[in-house]
Amino acid sequence: MATRNAKRADPSGHGAAGFTLLEVLVAVAIVGITLVMLLRLHLLSLDATLASQDLTTAVLLAEGKMATFMAQSPREGEDQGQFDGPNLERFSWTASVTEHAIGLGSQSDGQEDAVGIRHVTVSVHWRDGNRDRSYSLETYEAK
Repeated sequence: MATRNAKRADPSGHGAAGFTLLEVLVAVAIVGITLVMLLRLHLLSLDATLASQDLTTAVLLAEGKMATFMAQSPREGEDQGQFDGPNLERFSWTASVTEHAIGLGSQSDGQEDAVGIRHVTVSVHWRDGNRDRSYSLETYEAK
């Protein structure tokens, strides 16, 4: 017996089509949370790229300053300065030279053999947001 209020059967055999409001809200929340996480990952990636670019610039500047410094036969002491050029105003450098004598032992005539060693350090400093960063390059040279 059929009643008047009974739902009509769908000829395809499926229930009512569409999503409920709750299902839509859950799907939107999942998509929203996922997008927030992806945007955060993207920002972290950009920060890492900028930090890597600054470090690469500092390494190249330190190598160039070391080559220039060593070509001038530096004397013992310290020196500092700024780099010239576009986008380099954030970078500064310090250089220090210390000289050491290393004894090699006594000769047969009683005098001691010694070799002079020069220790040269070039450091590049820059500001990264609220942090001071630096990169140091060291070398030794026999005199």
